[in-house]
Amino acid sequence: MLNVFLSLSPFVAITFFGYVFGYFKVFNQENARTLNLFLFYLAIPALIIKIVTESNVGAIVYSQLSSYLFMQVICGSSAFILTRYFFGKNTSEAIIWALTVALSNHVLLILPISKIFFGSDIVFQVSSIIVMDCLILISIITFCLELVSKGKFALGPFVRRIFVNPLIISIFLSVFCKFFNFDLGDGPVDYLLTKLADCTMPVGLLALGIILSQVSGNILSKLSFSVTVLKLVLSPFLLFLFGLAISSYSVPEMKGALLVSVGPCGAMALAFCAAYEVDPNDIIKAIFVSTALSILSIMTAILIF
Repeated sequence: MLNVFLSLSPFVAITFFGYVFGYFKVFNQENARTLNLFLFYLAIPALIIKIVTESNVGAIVYSQLSSYLFMQVICGSSAFILTRYFFGKNTSEAIIWALTVALSNHVLLILPISKIFFGSDIVFQVSSIIVMDCLILISIITFCLELVSKGKFALGPFVRRIFVNPLIISIFLSVFCKFFNFDLGDGPVDYLLTKLADCTMPVGLLALGIILSQVSGNILSKLSFSVTVLKLVLSPFLLFLFGLAISSYSVPEMKGALLVSVGPCGAMALAFCAAYEVDPNDIIKAIFVSTALSILSIMTAILIF
């Protein structure tokens, strides 16, 4: 148990450094927003291209991914309804809340953790879920945010915003490269993408800590607790049921997917908050509470698996 905790400590440490720098005013909320904009416009698109182009699409178990997707749809829709109609959030923020619950923090936490503790089969399951989220979930969320965040709808400007959105561009580009077997090779393009993608985890966790230090009010609120229950309790429960009922998979065959499902709320939501000018105050509370509690669920999953 101690070895597991120590292996997870670097992720906690980076977040803690961000909190300390934010608490002592070395960095402020605007600095954190800048870091998240860097993630949104450069690091995350580079990561999407790397993951999609390097994935072995032929080996993906689509029946297992469908179970995970069904779970995401239910949990994300529940988060949208909860935040929009019970907590009175506006539509843009409610959409980001849906992303926060549906999208586990697999890029910043679960994928690096799976590489530390598990073999290539579980790492591949986690990577497959990230590929699916990049191609489907992020595309849908981006589309919805573009649709509702700019006031009165106009088709021309909407289409232009979609096709200049960095996440959409990276998704189209990565699918194009994968479909036509375009090899990025080991040259300067691959090097640039790799270095930008490597920034995602440390920069994201650092920004998370900075924002947390600036959060006002009680962290454990009805909203943050409700969202945490959706993410850490309902998500793995539904995935387990769908895995058995739809895909006929046993728990050992779903280790990677279950590991992702017990992860915390998706911190990528903070990049969307920065890009679409949504106040991250309540979202960061839910991310913090779910992250703190998920340390226990992740440790338990590591010990059991």
